[in-house]
Amino acid sequence: MISTKALWRIAGTAAFLATILLIIGFGYAVRTVVFPGKAVSGTGAAPAPAASTAPTSSSAASGDFSSVSRVTILAVGDSLTRGIGDTSGKGGYVDRVKDGLQKQLGKDVYVWNLAVSGAKTADLLRQLDEKNGAIADAAKKANVILLTIGGNDLFDIGIGDPQAAAQADKLTLDYASIQKKLPDAYKRLESSLTRLSQLNPRAKIIYLMFYHPFPDYDKERAGALLVQQWYAKAFEIANKLGNVTVVPTYDLFDQSPPKYLFSDHFHPNSEGYARMAERVLQALN
Repeated sequence: MISTKALWRIAGTAAFLATILLIIGFGYAVRTVVFPGKAVSGTGAAPAPAASTAPTSSSAASGDFSSVSRVTILAVGDSLTRGIGDTSGKGGYVDRVKDGLQKQLGKDVYVWNLAVSGAKTADLLRQLDEKNGAIADAAKKANVILLTIGGNDLFDIGIGDPQAAAQADKLTLDYASIQKKLPDAYKRLESSLTRLSQLNPRAKIIYLMFYHPFPDYDKERAGALLVQQWYAKAFEIANKLGNVTVVPTYDLFDQSPPKYLFSDHFHPNSEGYARMAERVLQALN
């Protein structure tokens, strides 16, 4: 039989080890609160959060932020999401959405902006298909996913540099060539939106649409019809997915494009981005 002294020794050792484990656990908890996983706010590209097998910050139902302590936004796509043309320093529509959500919710909002200027649907789909890639990893943890894509597919097909041509007043758009490319672009768009929805079915995905930046060079309004076709396809795709919302912007720029466009005649200016952000915030409410 074990003596009383031995029993006390064993009990004392167990108590000591339990105390050590308690101290370690407490220290880890304090570190998690004081130094939470870092996200980057603003328009600069940033590494995605640590890998996870399931969404960690999207515990709320899609669009419901009441049960989360902070809101995480993943922004992907092209130069509209990068905020190119915004000279105010406010980071395009993404940072304005961030500021608006913080004000409305009274919670911290973090942004991973992984958009790439000049990206087309093929580029976004390639990024999404990367196993354990930055976008796929971040998407699993986001409460909100913002994206713009498709404008470069339409207005950068077989026409060289449309922005430079517009500035030189020599822009000619080959709409017949664009029309032939659209079916494949639609397939890539559907694959991209479906992939995002699958990566995080509980996130609110906002597909912010593009507009026609060259109506003054399009007297026949042929480009406007192509944009409308893209809109129709985007709504059709979103209707199949439970957490994708298509937000239109065409009307924001159609009547007075110079007023809301940057000097390159392609990207929004500060005021244009502010109007886009208002639309996104309305869709998130």
